[in-house]
Amino acid sequence: MKINSLTIVGGGSAGWMTAALLSKYSDIKITLIESENINTIGVGESTLEHFNRLLRRLHLKDKEWMSKCKATYKTSIAFKNWRDGKGERFQYPFGHFDYDNLKNNPLQFFKLQSMFGKDLYPAEDFARFCNHNTFLAEESKLSKQMDMFGNFNFDNDTAYHIDADLFGEYLRDNICVQNGVNHIIGDVNDVVIDAEGNISHLTCNNKIIKSDLYIDCTGFKSLLLEKNLNVPFVSFKDELFNDKAISVRTPYINKESQMHSYTDCVAMSAGWIWNIPLWHRLGRGYCYSSKYIDKIEAEIEFKNYLIEIYPSEMVENFKFNHINIKQGKHQVAWKNNCVAIGLSFGFLEPLESTGLVTSHESAIMLCDIILRRDNFISKMDIDSFNYLTDNMIEKFKDFVVSHYALSQRLDTKYWNDCTNISLSNRHIKDILNFNSSNNSGIIYIAAGLGLNPINDAFLSETPPDDMLTMLHHQWQTNKKMIIEYLKDLPSHYQYLKDNIYK
Repeated sequence: MKINSLTIVGGGSAGWMTAALLSKYSDIKITLIESENINTIGVGESTLEHFNRLLRRLHLKDKEWMSKCKATYKTSIAFKNWRDGKGERFQYPFGHFDYDNLKNNPLQFFKLQSMFGKDLYPAEDFARFCNHNTFLAEESKLSKQMDMFGNFNFDNDTAYHIDADLFGEYLRDNICVQNGVNHIIGDVNDVVIDAEGNISHLTCNNKIIKSDLYIDCTGFKSLLLEKNLNVPFVSFKDELFNDKAISVRTPYINKESQMHSYTDCVAMSAGWIWNIPLWHRLGRGYCYSSKYIDKIEAEIEFKNYLIEIYPSEMVENFKFNHINIKQGKHQVAWKNNCVAIGLSFGFLEPLESTGLVTSHESAIMLCDIILRRDNFISKMDIDSFNYLTDNMIEKFKDFVVSHYALSQRLDTKYWNDCTNISLSNRHIKDILNFNSSNNSGIIYIAAGLGLNPINDAFLSETPPDDMLTMLHHQWQTNKKMIIEYLKDLPSHYQYLKDNIYK
């Protein structure tokens, strides 16, 4: 199959990211059909470091796009009440492990914890010990002058909180339309399938639209892939319980203290609350399971959480949006001459910000496949895309599941059932691999949730290590120096004000 033309059905961030990449790097004739009757779900406002790949490919600089999309920086993800439900909070920081001559393995932290006690080495200290960026995140400080922060690289290890709708519009106006993308406002009225099972053409605004390739960016609706090509949907409901969400946009009371440089995830009785700081507002939401709490109870619990931050009369006037969540994937993302990008292929709850990641990574993969043989596509290309997208969402699913399965909470039926979720053998191996020097995020999650691979019995098998005592003194000294150094760094809000929002 030779791709000379393609039609993207659906705008939003998935549609416009795909159109931006393909219009920038290919000579394919691109049409994007966008309905004016579709409401975006508004939960995909938090990114991971992977997002920098997209920005580099599109040659976007922070000072150019961030202010247009009300974006802020993100250097970590915080988890409150996930381990015991007693106010504890630990970080999952971005960037690489910080090692030196004495500190060269994550297992050393647990040896020190066993030797010197959990008062000096609480579970929350694991991330600080392994990655000094944790201190920056916890204090919401930001600077490109990071002498004390080891391997942290501002350009590679910062992600973003963004208004995804505004980002899609920015790509539309500044890249796609300028590169010749034909933007049609309207609804697809008919999808015609030929005798071989390919999409022959679409009808929109009483016109026939015919292309070599069709890209489904219609969200949960999955208009092309599922509704017309009948690709089955595989639910993750037995492993990920949350099927509902309530979202709300709230104002700042104090930007200096509330504009964190991390996404804050707070565990509740039957799910968790997200807190995402944009420049102009905070995006908050309660992701929960309707099996354990009903819609009214969930909204009451969410409002009670917000009343601890805002006056009750203000909370009552907030606009709460109720969202259905469809966690799972389709059997394949690419069938015949149709490719699904984003929610139309699959979706995981926004706990680890996987929504935008799977969208832009799939768009990048599609762009690479089309370009590698000058727009020629074979069965091998389709099979490789399907393998890569399926593997990606399965790995993210295992990662998200681990946040629940490793929790020690038993205070509600929801959490009791979460701790009995089965993990894949592959992921169990990753979780227990603390001895590895890789930068696997699951190690931060496992340690923060109290998994300790070292104990006194284990230590009795090995001879005393004088280097650990030296490392202890070095770490306690370095920690004080880092905390002192932080005092002179600008806050996240001040850094944005001086460098992005002048």
